[in-house]
Amino acid sequence: MMSGNLKIAVPVVLADRFYMSERALAEISSLGGYAWAEAKDGVDLADKIGGSPSVQVIVSEYVPVNLQVLGRAPGLKGVIAYGAGYDHIEALALSQKGIKVCNCRGENAQAVAELAFGLLLSLMRRIHRADPWVRQGEWVKAGRALPEWTSGQELWRKTLGVIGLGQIGSRVIRIAKGFDMKILGYDPFINPSLYNQMGVESAPLAELLSRSDVVTLHVPLTPRTEKLLDSRALAAVKPGMVLVNTSRGKVIEEEAFIEALRAGRMGGAALDVFATEPLPFGHPLTKQENVVLSPHMGALTQEAGDRLSDSVSRQVRDILEGRPPECLIT
Repeated sequence: MMSGNLKIAVPVVLADRFYMSERALAEISSLGGYAWAEAKDGVDLADKIGGSPSVQVIVSEYVPVNLQVLGRAPGLKGVIAYGAGYDHIEALALSQKGIKVCNCRGENAQAVAELAFGLLLSLMRRIHRADPWVRQGEWVKAGRALPEWTSGQELWRKTLGVIGLGQIGSRVIRIAKGFDMKILGYDPFINPSLYNQMGVESAPLAELLSRSDVVTLHVPLTPRTEKLLDSRALAAVKPGMVLVNTSRGKVIEEEAFIEALRAGRMGGAALDVFATEPLPFGHPLTKQENVVLSPHMGALTQEAGDRLSDSVSRQVRDILEGRPPECLIT
């Protein structure tokens, strides 16, 4: 199971380092074996595969898989995105070359939905500020006279705008109903009848932004969704609106977003994803007290990891044995 610049002589390459259960790795081993490439980028991945005819499946969480990688993997049959997002894979170009491209959609949906609400609650109740304040002894100094910032806001009966009503967005809606929130939804790709089934009011994007107290993003990164929330959209938000993003950072036009925060048009944000990852030290977002930040960890629960691992191993088997994988994209 070695990686490096030696020619890989196993059918499955795990491109970067991500969690895989022992059970799933044992299953893949029984299919001919695997190698951890631990590639830095697509060029490094192509170099490490090195033209090996043995490689038939590549699994990648973030490392780009493109035609350059395919050029160094003449026996490639399939590519699996570890997770729901696959913007790092040239899916259309690879499928046109006969490569099966799939993801693991739905397996981390509950984990991401729960984190979205965890971040939101931290922001609304100022937990992200209260914890270090207590740890640093400031409560002892203040006594019973708590500072004004400790008074937060409730979610109860506020209006939530959900952009993207798929596996994650629909779970966020179910959680929101526990807070008796009014829910607006925007998703041009679903059957309109689903709005009623989910108990959601359909609204155009501009209307959703102008009416919602909280907006949460659950869309994939595509040419259509990149900078979906641009300067024009952000200028139309309800004053004091709070934004939650656990999808992809580039769905937001970052400079316009930071300006909206600084200008006070928005009440705050809870972010797990960013245009550049890792988020650079000293980035303007790190200087905003009304922003909660986490390091793209939405899918990182033990339960989601086990589900993702099982999905990967099943789809590896399907590809190697000539069947369509369960989450085929193209």
